[in-house]
Amino acid sequence: MIAGGDLEEKKRDNIWIISGGRPVNLDLSNICEEPVSGPVIEYEISELARYLLNPNPISLEEKIIGCKVYYSKPHSGKIRHLIRKIMRKSNGSTETDNPLVEEIISASKISAPAFKDKGLNAHFMKINELLRPYDPVHKKLAGLDTGKIDDIKAVCEDIGRNRYRLNLKGSINEKIDFVGNSLSKKTKVIFNKAYLLNGLFEMRGFNFVAFNANKSYRLIKFTLNDQTEYCVLNAGHELEYRIYDSMPVNYMHLFEQSVKTDPRLREALTLCIKGEATPLKLFFSKHPEKSYSENRLPLIYREVFSAYNISSSEKVTLANALNDFQSIVFFNYIPDSGIGKKKLFTNISVMHDCRALEPIKSRLPEVYSEINKKASVCDAGKLYLLDSLRGYQNV
Repeated sequence: MIAGGDLEEKKRDNIWIISGGRPVNLDLSNICEEPVSGPVIEYEISELARYLLNPNPISLEEKIIGCKVYYSKPHSGKIRHLIRKIMRKSNGSTETDNPLVEEIISASKISAPAFKDKGLNAHFMKINELLRPYDPVHKKLAGLDTGKIDDIKAVCEDIGRNRYRLNLKGSINEKIDFVGNSLSKKTKVIFNKAYLLNGLFEMRGFNFVAFNANKSYRLIKFTLNDQTEYCVLNAGHELEYRIYDSMPVNYMHLFEQSVKTDPRLREALTLCIKGEATPLKLFFSKHPEKSYSENRLPLIYREVFSAYNISSSEKVTLANALNDFQSIVFFNYIPDSGIGKKKLFTNISVMHDCRALEPIKSRLPEVYSEINKKASVCDAGKLYLLDSLRGYQNV
């Protein structure tokens, strides 16, 4: 079993991300053209971690709600008029203020019916198709002057009502037809990979219901040309993909610690595995959602303080320490039934590094000792769950 990891316990608990690592004697000549330097470390990762780290594209279905029309720049005779028009607008203008860009969005809230009766679904779909030509967006699209348009991009909206633009292929007429035919429908969208950017992961591309906790893959860490790299091997010890950025792997260690220590996060992930909730995004941040003070401390410290006589000045010192070295894990999802249906829940796990507690180590040794017992060591640091929060918004 992998050193430092209670892997079998994680598997029994049905949710795990990554194990602790151990040095291994592994020949990487079939993967790397140049010899590696330093130790080679092996981890086991779950199917979920394999998906999150995979650099290959993922396919999702998104709802098309409209488009952005990018008009050609006018001839010189009209440029001065447009410049004056732009200058009249307030500073900090966005693309929506650009007279050369027009956003056309459907106000229709109708989506594909989801009744158990397939015949009833088909009946409503037929009605939707009959009503489609009366949508003002269709009339607007039909009246566009294609000779004055440089480009058209579809506007998508995900289940959490986040919007983004989708590049389209083909001529202007083909793009107009695509938007018109796809309006208020789901269409296939290709993302470069599950790791979108800056700590943000797309979770909808993973099949949670098929998650097998007993299935694992080997993550190999090595040094090549003074740079840390990783590769993932399948059960047959064959290369699946390489990873050249350490940050996503560090996020996996942080995610593992959060899953292990935050019951609310495990509960949310379990709902997805049972098919009772739809996962959306996973996000990692070091910017605190709220600041702690001597009168506003997390429950874990209020419980410890109840056993000791702590002065007000010591509480201030501690509160300042709590606001440093935080790592926050956000996971949002939508329950598919019950009172949580049509609500976007966000689970927030605030992980704290014990390095931040050095200022109280000598002043509050009992408090430090109690918290230190709750911490676990991993590649992301010596961490413990500082706080766990959950909120929701209607969607």
